[in-house]
Parts: sequence; C-alpha cells; structure tokens
Amino acid sequence: MKQYNDNLTFTFMLGTVIVIFIMMGLKLSWDYTQQQKQVQKELLEKAQVITKQQKAIWEFMIINQDRINYDAQGNFEFKHLNCSTVAMGVGVILAEMTDTDYTIKPTNINYRNALNAPDEFELASLYKFQANPKLQEYWAITTDNGEKVFRYLSPLVITESCLSCHGEPKGEFDISGYRKEGYALGDLGGAISLTMPMNISLQNIKANLISNTVFFLALMLACIVIIYFLVTRLVIRSLSELEEAVGEVGRGNLNINLANLKARGEIKRLANHFQHMTNQLRDLYNTLEQKVENRTKELQKANKILERHQYELQEANKKLQEANKFKSEFLALMSHELRTPLTSVLAFTEILASEVGPQAEKTQHYLEEIKASSQVLLGLINNILEMAKIEAGKSTLQIETVDLSDVIASVETVAMPLALRKNINLKVMISPDIPLLKADPEKLRSVVENLVGNALKFTNKNGQVEISADYSPADNQVLIKVKDTGIGIKKEELQFIFEKFTQADSSISRNYGGTGLGLALTKEFVELHKGWIKVESVVNQGTTFTVGLPCVNNLSSNEEGTFQ
Repeated sequence: MKQYNDNLTFTFMLGTVIVIFIMMGLKLSWDYTQQQKQVQKELLEKAQVITKQQKAIWEFMIINQDRINYDAQGNFEFKHLNCSTVAMGVGVILAEMTDTDYTIKPTNINYRNALNAPDEFELASLYKFQANPKLQEYWAITTDNGEKVFRYLSPLVITESCLSCHGEPKGEFDISGYRKEGYALGDLGGAISLTMPMNISLQNIKANLISNTVFFLALMLACIVIIYFLVTRLVIRSLSELEEAVGEVGRGNLNINLANLKARGEIKRLANHFQHMTNQLRDLYNTLEQKVENRTKELQKANKILERHQYELQEANKKLQEANKFKSEFLALMSHELRTPLTSVLAFTEILASEVGPQAEKTQHYLEEIKASSQVLLGLINNILEMAKIEAGKSTLQIETVDLSDVIASVETVAMPLALRKNINLKVMISPDIPLLKADPEKLRSVVENLVGNALKFTNKNGQVEISADYSPADNQVLIKVKDTGIGIKKEELQFIFEKFTQADSSISRNYGGTGLGLALTKEFVELHKGWIKVESVVNQGTTFTVGLPCVNNLSSNEEGTFQ
C-alpha cells in the first residue's frame, strides 16, 4: 500500500513539475523575445532622434557658414568650423555629457578626413543608400570587440547650401582647401553613423530573466507543496482505505462498511458503488446454493422437454420423408400409367384424322381439338413425371454437342402456329458467334419451349415475343433471352414464380390455365447444366427471362454421355 501511495504521489508531482517547467520555459522564452524587440525599438527611436539632431546641427552650420567666416567689415577669415567638424565635435561632447560610449560621425565613400573613413558596416550601408535613393535609414545589431552594439545610419542628401563646398566645378578647391566633389542637388553626400553599445540593455534583460526565473521556481515549489498536501489528504488516504476494503473482499470477507470513509466527490461515489456491489454479492452468495439447485432442476426439466421435442421432430421428419417418397413414387407411377393410354389416344386420333376426308370439317375440327388437348395433357404428365424424377434424384442429362441455333429453330417451328393464331409478332435473333455447347438437347429445348410458351400464353393479341441468343466473351457463357410485351408479374411475386405448383396470381390459372410446373422445371434443367436463370418484369409492360449457360461445361469432362 505504501508503494501504491508513493507511486501515485510521485506521478502527480512529476506531472506537475513537468507542466510548470514547460510553462515556465515558454513564458521566459516569450519574455526574452519581447524584451529584445522592445530594446531594439527603444534603441531605434533613440538613434532616430539623435541623428535628426545631428542633421539639424549640420544644416544650421551650412546655413550660417558665411556669417561665421566673415567679420562685420566683410573680411573673409575661415574659422575651420565646417559642418563635418562641428558634427564630430558635437558627437564627442554628447557622449561625454551623457556618460555613454555612443559614437557619432559623418562618413562617406569619398571621404575628406581620415576620421570620416567608413568601416565595413558603414561602407555596405552607403552602397545600399546609393542603390536605393528612397531608403531613409539602415540599422542592425552587430558585434564590436566582443560586445553587441546597435549600428544606425541615416543618409545625407546634397542641398543648395552644400553646393558651395561640394558642387561644381569638380576638382576646384573650396574654402576649406579640399577639392570639390562635383555633387548635384539630391545626390548622396554621405551618412550620419551612430553606434550605441547594448551592454546596459542586455544586462537589464538578464536581470529580468533571473527575476522571473526565481519567481517561477518559487511558484513551482509552492504548487508542489500544495498539490502534495491535497493529493495526500483528499486522494491517497481515501484510496488506501478503499484498497484495504477491496483486499478484504478479495479474501472472501463481504462484511465491509465504507460509510465512514473520509472522501469527497468521485472517490466518495466510487466507494458508495463498491459498497452497494458488496452488499449485492453478499446477498447473492447467501442464496447462491438454493438458486443453483433451483436452476439445475429447471434445466433438467428443460432438457427432458427438449429431448421429447427432438424425438417428435425426428419422427415427423421420418414420416415426412416417407410421405414425400410415396408422393414421388405415386406421381411417377400415375404419370407413367396415364402417359401410355394417352399416347394411344393421340395415335388413334391421328389415324382417324387421316381416314376422315376433308369434307367432314366438323369431324376434323373435333379430332384436332382432341389431339391438341391430348398433347397439352401429355406435356403436363411429362412435366409431373420429370419433376418426380428430379425430387427422387433420378433425373439425368444426355450430354451431346448441341447447336443452339437448331434448338431455337425447333422451338420456333412449334411456337409459330400459336403466335399466328394470336396475331403475335414472334422474332428470333441469334448471334453468329455462338459456340457449340455440351448439353442435353431435349432438356435445353424444354427450357426454351417453356419460356416461349409462357411468353405466348401471357401476351395478348397484337403483342410481341422476342427470342435472342448471344455470346459473352468476358464470362465465356451463352445468354438466352425471351422477352414479351405481356401482362407482366408483380414485383412482390417474382420470388415465388420458380416454385413448384405456383403461379404469380390465382386469377392467372383461371384465365390462362397451367399447373405452375413449367418454370420450376426450367430452373431445375438450367441448374443441372450449371447455369442460371433470372427474371425482370413490369406489370402491363412485359417480362424478360434470361438464361446463362457456361460454354466450358464440366458436366462430363467434355465427353458425350449421361450425367446425373
């Protein structure tokens, strides 16, 4: 527990110290930067004032040059008080009176006095003034003899008063004995150079930095002491008591009381929740054995009920399998027994039709109706028989090499008379690049025939039915589409149309007839060929069935024969 308290206290203290150090570092860095900017601003303002005063003295000397060098009788006597000499003398007196190491001098690229010769910084500044006549000042902080100094230069522009000593003609001696430079109005005549040491300003910044550092260290120490006291008093002590209570619960003692825990806020609420939890655990533990016994008895009863239901379900499945087997056998038997006499009816009908002459139109009509109805009935019986085989797992494929064009042509031959009777436009479009298929030709013909038969049956007079076949190289499969303009199928009924003995609407069977086995068989035949079928329909606009058959068929390893 002692180690736990030390770790928590150390974590709080370390976090506090790190935060205070970071904030102190940021604050001192900010203050140092701002103080440097402030010192630079003050030095710049001071340099501007001093330079303007020097320029004023310079201008005063230029204006009063004649008054100084001529006496009251008009006699000329050069007093050697030209503007440059006066400016340098005033700078020396200013430095002595202010007790500073300020240095003020006029300087120029083409200087007359060696004392006015520019150093490297001044020379670079003069070139800048030459290159940019609009530049009014140039300053920088540099190092002189290992100490930082503030350097400031302001340009001197040639005025009318300057021309008497520095103007034309170039090379002529002026009153001071120097040759004139040949300057014109507005030319750069040099600059006032001011150098100010920064020792005092930097010492002030250093003193402020030390003062702030001491203050922040004292603040950090005070914060650490206060936080240590608060954490120990309000957090550590309460958590220690709560830790002891948790340990008691871990050792199996649920009779704990945290009502007298000295805590506040979240720790107090945590203690209340923990007390409530231990009370619930104590109550649960006291009644646990009885509850376990009751739950065990209930579980045993549930298991017995489940076993009985499982047995009943198994018996029901056996009966269902037997009933399904009996149904399939019955359908197969009845379909076989019905197909034999029905075949005889068809044969005798054709014999009677051939023996009755053309003059007996009424008899011929009856025979045609008998033949048509018998063929419909035979088709229904064949469908039932085939569905029974599929359910019994006895349906087989007679795999052959099939030309899809021949299959569709045979369906077209059978469907065309019905299309003509209903005045339906039956169109057939077959792509020339369809490859040969490995398939059962009879079942493939049954697929197309069922789809075309449905399309003709549910399309009203003057409608259109379209049969198309195309090849998809991307999927390597043949697509067969049967599209009509018939009554369509409702969206909610599309999912049921491939189920056995199902039609989209009960009214359809009354109006159009049928057992609902055609599409179910079609789907089974397509899937036996490893293909797929889908439908799209809009009510009163028409329906489109699409069948996809793979070209590389794995039904019989590309060999003709029987596949189940």
